[in-house]
Amino acid sequence: MILVFCGPPASGKTEIAKRLAERLKGSRLISTAEFRRKRYRRISAEAERWAGRVDYLILDGTFHREEWRNSIKTIALKSGQEILTIYLKCSLQTCLKRNELRKDRIEEKAVRIVHEQMEEPMAPDIVIDTESSGIEEAVEGILRALVKNRGKQLEETPSQNVLPGERH
Repeated sequence: MILVFCGPPASGKTEIAKRLAERLKGSRLISTAEFRRKRYRRISAEAERWAGRVDYLILDGTFHREEWRNSIKTIALKSGQEILTIYLKCSLQTCLKRNELRKDRIEEKAVRIVHEQMEEPMAPDIVIDTESSGIEEAVEGILRALVKNRGKQLEETPSQNVLPGERH
């Protein structure tokens, strides 16, 4: 399964995607932040490489253009993978505030441009308003949606804050 995280910069995509990857056994997280240039061409190439080789391929980027999300949908179809689009939204003011707190902050102008140019997904599978949902709440919601989508219990990686022998 391919999970595509999309939304404006500083909406919480990377943190939620990281936590989800930590929880899902057999997952691989690829972020556009790993690439300096041609980010969406390169993440698409990585998606082609990894699709079907892991249980959960998690892609993290703004994916603010529909064409970039469609590229991943095409890869999913070709590789016989299900795709889940997860749209994270929040106000420009919240994105700007969060960006200021980031260690790897981006230019304010870039946050404003991407937020303004964000082409919202037509029919995302999951929409998370990160102004009203915390990281853990968002991860739990995504896990519930995956169970519902797949119709079976997920195999999770044991949490580091759970003592051996305890179930979570």
